[in-house]
Amino acid sequence: MEYLKALGQVLKEIRVATGLRREDCAQALSRDYLASVEQGHQSISVAKLKALCECLDVAPSLVLFSVEARLAALKLEDYQASQDRLLGNYIRTGVFKSEPDTTASTGVRGRRAEATRTAIRSLQAEGLRKIDVARKLGIGTTTVDRHWHRTDGSEEIPEKLSE
Repeated sequence: MEYLKALGQVLKEIRVATGLRREDCAQALSRDYLASVEQGHQSISVAKLKALCECLDVAPSLVLFSVEARLAALKLEDYQASQDRLLGNYIRTGVFKSEPDTTASTGVRGRRAEATRTAIRSLQAEGLRKIDVARKLGIGTTTVDRHWHRTDGSEEIPEKLSE
């Protein structure tokens, strides 16, 4: 079963179980659009899914959980047990956090750049020349120039890297 069909089927089952007609969900979706979603012919945005779930008085995450269990051909209880283990691992490894991760805004490249900057400055503090830092870290001399710390606070005249 494909995802859209499973999602539509779960949404319809919840709507029917709560005793609502398609017309009763009109504040979230039009009747025709809801019918198309329930038949698996139309995708639904996260915002519209959230609005529909508010109408159905169910969390969108639980709807998606039910869809995923159905697609995995597992009973909800068995799927819950497997997801509890995965969620625990994600929490322990720091993939999922309760609080926003402020470092995520820098992205992977930003984190790497910060690590490179720190390594360059550390080697600079040890007294290595720019060319030696570049060789040791396996990076280009332009990158070393970009992160080289100016010790006197003035503009630095770049050291020749071909020494």
